[in-house]
Amino acid sequence: MKVSFILPIYNVEKYLSECVESILTQTYRDFEILLVDDGSPDNCPALCDEWAKKDSRIKALHKPNGGLSDARNYGLEHAQGDYVVFVDSDDFWVNKDCLQRLMNVVDAHPECDFIGFNCSYYYSDTKTYNKWVAYDESLSKPTDKDAVLCSLVASGTFPMSACLKVLKRKTLLDMELRFIKGTIAEDIPWFIDLLDGSKNCMFVNQYIYAYRQNVAGSITASGNPKSTSDLFTIVKNEVNKMKERSFSEETKNALYSFLAYEFCILLTASSRMSKEMRKELMQYKWLLNYTVNPKVRKAAFVNKLFGIKVTKLMLKFYTNYIRK
Repeated sequence: MKVSFILPIYNVEKYLSECVESILTQTYRDFEILLVDDGSPDNCPALCDEWAKKDSRIKALHKPNGGLSDARNYGLEHAQGDYVVFVDSDDFWVNKDCLQRLMNVVDAHPECDFIGFNCSYYYSDTKTYNKWVAYDESLSKPTDKDAVLCSLVASGTFPMSACLKVLKRKTLLDMELRFIKGTIAEDIPWFIDLLDGSKNCMFVNQYIYAYRQNVAGSITASGNPKSTSDLFTIVKNEVNKMKERSFSEETKNALYSFLAYEFCILLTASSRMSKEMRKELMQYKWLLNYTVNPKVRKAAFVNKLFGIKVTKLMLKFYTNYIRK
């Protein structure tokens, strides 16, 4: 079997069938679909069983609720394909030939540990797609991890999502790469570890994945203080792990710049933090010295001229503006 699709499922009864059908209708047929019911409280468990009866390539796996990371890990344990693709079950694949086109690239470049593809934000109220930033064309051929990370950070885009990659299952198993259970923003450390352990990878501008926006109650929905706390913990952990990373010094500087971008995100949420957390956050202001990321470069410029309080206001204004 060539490909294992892993779909963590929780409270997505409204969207599940569209997601499954978008995979089943692929012209490339050599795959399995693992529906990982993560203790969903709605009708999803029954839907999973129904889908498994309709097509022999579908397996329904039921487990107690453990969160998105735990469900993905559980699916990986049961996957049989040479390659693994993660799909969030409130999203879907756009066209019927997506997998065929992607596997053509995979077969042409077996030396790659993973191949990234692109996505569009999908707005169901208007049925419109907004394409994400295109990857630099230099990444459309097998590239080493240092060049990849530097290019991604310098472009202002860092495609952390596990759902935007086709991955060698052997690579994941050899690296013992798993998602951190119970953590929001778990794709960040997972992707950094994936890059660090990979020899070659590439990114193609095939807009395969439709990332559904404004979904309430899905497995990836956060919007609570834990998301801020978890992101801060990830930043601190990644800073602490930097010395043991196998990246070049130039690449580590680029990675610091990515963490500076995450620091900026935390800065916009600092008014909701405790006094102790805000004080601790300011200890990481030095990350703004790493300006490979163009957005961090602008924030660092404002901070140099006007200080951190004005920088925070500027970032909040920018965040509110792009949400409109």
